[in-house]
Amino acid sequence: MRCVPLALAAACLLILLYSSVAAQPPDITVSIDKQSVSVGDPILYTLTLQYDSTLRLVVPTVGKTLGKLEVLKDSTLAEQFSGPGRKLYRRELRLAAFETGSLWIASLQGETIDARGQSTPWRSDSLLITVASVLAEAGIDTTDIRGLKEPYQAPEFRWWLWAIALLVLLGAAAVYWVRRRRHPDAPAAHTPPTPPWEAALLSLRSMPQEIDPSVDGGRLWYFRLSEILRRYFDQRYGWASIDETTTELMQRLESAPFDDGHQERAQEFFELADRVRYARHPAKVGRPEVDWEWVRQFVQSTIPVILVAPESNSTSGPPRRVPAQVVPPERPTLDVTA
Repeated sequence: MRCVPLALAAACLLILLYSSVAAQPPDITVSIDKQSVSVGDPILYTLTLQYDSTLRLVVPTVGKTLGKLEVLKDSTLAEQFSGPGRKLYRRELRLAAFETGSLWIASLQGETIDARGQSTPWRSDSLLITVASVLAEAGIDTTDIRGLKEPYQAPEFRWWLWAIALLVLLGAAAVYWVRRRRHPDAPAAHTPPTPPWEAALLSLRSMPQEIDPSVDGGRLWYFRLSEILRRYFDQRYGWASIDETTTELMQRLESAPFDDGHQERAQEFFELADRVRYARHPAKVGRPEVDWEWVRQFVQSTIPVILVAPESNSTSGPPRRVPAQVVPPERPTLDVTA
């Protein structure tokens, strides 16, 4: 007979223990960032659930609308633990209302499922918002004609102030004119343009420090060297070779105003440059430096010569030939093979 009370006590104890460890219902919280909005204004709706970590949460499916509100964006944040044995689920909906008046944000429904497969439904609260029109303020009759504003009163015209300002301007202009008469400004110094031969020699001087003649078989080297020579032709002789093809340039070189073998040498140079640049035919070792040296000598040999008459106190004689002013070439050290 004593076993019966003991069994009942054990059963009650198990029931108490089971009820103490049974999953608690989820804590549901909903909130919005503003309760009164205008038509089309976004509303941030936040759903927060704290539930037992042993349960599986079934979240609601939200479509394009939530009641009479449109869902602009649906974002679910990563779940995290909110305490011992508790998880936190958070979902944010960006809503917009396009009807005026008082509207209800519908509740969201879901369920939790325990390890035995038993389902427990849950439901959030509904929220009330007020939507106002963007065309008129609430409580104002838009059919009523409002009174006209008072006419604009222009300030009184004070002619004596304008007369004083005009006299001040005339006095300042007179002072400026007198100072200019007493101390005329020196004429601005006119900087003459750089002669074409000087510009070409400067480019040639900096070229070995900027480009390695052995890179890519000399393609970059010949691209730069051809451009320097073509620009010198254009600036020195008035050509337009920078925009011409090699064939057109070859025809122009046949009647070029320079000789001494430079015509034939220039044609040979441009043929080799095209093979290296476009056919990717690598130049022989040392040939890029040799062509650089020829271009430098060609530019120096075509610098115009100025005839200068002898001074009056000197012995009469023929005019002297003086080369035009040019920057010293400062030829860089190159490893040139014959």
